[in-house]
Amino acid sequence: MENQEYKILIVDDTPKNLQVLGNTLKQNNYKVEFAINGKSALDWVKKQKFDLILLDVMMPEMDGYEACEAIRKTKANNNIPIIFLTAKSESESIVKGFELGAQDYVTKPFNTSELLARVKTQLELKTSREKLESVNQWLEDEVKKRTLELEKANKELSVLDKSKTEFLNIISSEMRTPMNGIMGTLHLLKDQADSKEMVKLIGVLDESVARIEKFSSSALLISSLRTKKHKLKQTDIKFKELLEYSLIELTQKMKEKKVKIDFSDAQANPEFTGDYDLLIVCFSRIFENAINNSPENCTINVRVKESQSVINCEISDQGPGFSNDILEKKFETFSENNKQSNNNLSLDLSLIKLIVDAHNGKIDIYNAVDIGAVFQVVLNK
Repeated sequence: MENQEYKILIVDDTPKNLQVLGNTLKQNNYKVEFAINGKSALDWVKKQKFDLILLDVMMPEMDGYEACEAIRKTKANNNIPIIFLTAKSESESIVKGFELGAQDYVTKPFNTSELLARVKTQLELKTSREKLESVNQWLEDEVKKRTLELEKANKELSVLDKSKTEFLNIISSEMRTPMNGIMGTLHLLKDQADSKEMVKLIGVLDESVARIEKFSSSALLISSLRTKKHKLKQTDIKFKELLEYSLIELTQKMKEKKVKIDFSDAQANPEFTGDYDLLIVCFSRIFENAINNSPENCTINVRVKESQSVINCEISDQGPGFSNDILEKKFETFSENNKQSNNNLSLDLSLIKLIVDAHNGKIDIYNAVDIGAVFQVVLNK
């Protein structure tokens, strides 16, 4: 900023001092106005904006201290640098000036170089302070702007999330009715089928319908858990009974593949609290995966260990184990490679993990040293 852009007010009741100070500052390209007393100075600052005020201390009627205090009461003039002009060199006079809001002082008689240096310093400080305030204001405005954008985005996401959940609810509800009708019809056709080919064909249709129904309910539950819309229904649960109950719907599949469940390492039956229905879904999916990927006439082993704080459950099958792609991606939903046999393991893994996470538990999958895949679930008691 060039000197000619700065405007300075000189306040002194001595004409000679006004003349000397005025000439000195004008020679250095500053714009200058004059006031011969404190009241006149107050009139000036009400009418115009100054970049700096040189204020004499000893003046009649209203001295420099009173004028400084009056100037500082106006918010618009609160940041104008004030340099006191004083013939006094006592420390009390200087301290009083600083307490009232002055930035600096110059003693009479004036040393021109010192005066100009102090004026320049205060003007530069004022300019830097104003730039900093401008940057801070810009930052505040940007923060407000970004905050509003985020709030808008969050609202839009909330609306989209609500719409997605409602859409899934509608889809699930609308699909369930015709699916029930199709499944009922298929069961009737099974009873009336007069050839093995027809029975086989109906079986394929039956399995496909069941997979569609399972997929829709899984997608809806995943959405509900991810958006924290599903509220856990905490009840007292006996762990071993939970595992046994989760196998009920898989009984037919176990008979078809002649698969047995070995609970010999799961004699403990610890009690804990959790959402019974959700945990049934969780362990049913784990057992279903183990059954689907085990060879016929094999055994699925269940191991349960308990401590004072946690229940550690391992369910291992005798199948080919998880592929490297599955182990790398594990719980990523709809991963292209997360498939095993004919079922979408990715969806099941995501749902299982969300259920365990909802119970503040831990889950991991890995391959056994010799053969088979292992699900490890750790739940808090």
